[in-house]
Amino acid sequence: MKKLSRKQLPLYALSGFGLNLLNTILTIYLVDALQTTNIDPANWAKWTFAEKTIVYVLVFSILKFLAQLIDGIIDIPFAALTDRLKSKWGKRRPVIFVGAILTMIFYVLACFPIATEEYSVLNAIYYGFVLIFFYSSYTLTYVTYYGTYSEVCENEKDRFYISNWKAFIDTVQYALAYALIPLVINSMPGGIGLKEVALWMTPLGLLMFVSVFMIKERSTLPEDVKAWKEAHPDEVEDNVDDDVPIKESIIYTAKNKAFVRWLILLAVFFFGLQMFLSGQNVLCLGAMKLNGGEMAIINSAAFGPVPLMIWIYRKIMKKKGFRFAFQCALASFALAMITFSVAYEPWIASKTIRIVIGAIGGTIGSFGIGAFFSAPYLVPAQAAAEDLAATGKSHPSMYFAVQGLATAAAGALSTGLIWPNLREVVTTAEPYLGGHLMTYIVAVTSIIAIFVAFALPKSYDELGKEN
Repeated sequence: MKKLSRKQLPLYALSGFGLNLLNTILTIYLVDALQTTNIDPANWAKWTFAEKTIVYVLVFSILKFLAQLIDGIIDIPFAALTDRLKSKWGKRRPVIFVGAILTMIFYVLACFPIATEEYSVLNAIYYGFVLIFFYSSYTLTYVTYYGTYSEVCENEKDRFYISNWKAFIDTVQYALAYALIPLVINSMPGGIGLKEVALWMTPLGLLMFVSVFMIKERSTLPEDVKAWKEAHPDEVEDNVDDDVPIKESIIYTAKNKAFVRWLILLAVFFFGLQMFLSGQNVLCLGAMKLNGGEMAIINSAAFGPVPLMIWIYRKIMKKKGFRFAFQCALASFALAMITFSVAYEPWIASKTIRIVIGAIGGTIGSFGIGAFFSAPYLVPAQAAAEDLAATGKSHPSMYFAVQGLATAAAGALSTGLIWPNLREVVTTAEPYLGGHLMTYIVAVTSIIAIFVAFALPKSYDELGKEN
């Protein structure tokens, strides 16, 4: 695959913006719109599908758990598919193209419940299958797209460069999802709410096709590969063995002990991170008793400073290395969760004070958010590049796939099985108790992750350092 110039890398990183936004909207808003518990009734009309809980929660939580778990498991065969695909258009572009189209189709289907009666088993089953196909299509697209990061970049500096651009773009995407969308929904006239705004965002998914046009691949059909190698025997790129069997690819990945330790750390903190990202709107609209516009203020405080925080995070990493910088990020996130827990409506009657406390917590947590956006792109891309240099085997998608399995399993347990049922934890005196308890769970997992990070090998103290 032809390398991209340094000037092209920001645009390549931007191509992932749209589908990522759709995934965020589905995960944090559309799924939560199926339930009304732990949300202030004043917000039901704008933020739920039918102003009542329209899924049987236990059935839905099990199916959502399975959908997210399946999403992680199929990362492995999908990675093998995209690493070994034989086509005249190459092995990356066809997969990204088809996967993006399917992702957008199932996103639209998620905006239209097939039943609106309360606690519907049918609707729970319907959304279970929609989520299975949405997550599968999304994963197929992104395990391929992220797998190209080690192939389109010339060296470690370029991989670090594109990972930071991707982190910045993700910040913009999250700011749009968490801050601007609530503000828009809150300001819309009656009858226009979450579903309509979510549908307006659908065309942004077409940005993924930018990467399809930027990738310069030759045919991977065996006869075409053979002909090219005979005509260009001195090409370094073509002395690389790209056709790595799935079993061998998994073995190479599993033998990377540093990467395996990273996966353990990733799963621990991702459990809490996903629960917060999925439930923050419920926290604001329920336990903090805010409306969409006030929620936008909190989220602006969380995402507005992220570009500056990424810059600070990079400075710390250049000086102290990846591990120390990441532990600082985890500490900031834990402190932010404790701050959010204080802004609890039964404890603090003044809405203004709750907003101020929430904004302070968001600003503190913005440092962690910037780090969390960057690390999952940097570590597997670097691991794949080291494998390529050491063995001549190119299978970068497998690293992202195995990482995806770890995060999917943690996310399935956190947001699939636990969070929908935690939302049902209410009492007469505290109708928003479940959302409040969520902040403590996230804080504890962040603290545990700080200690798990000490198990990373010493090489992670050098990763990201300036020299």
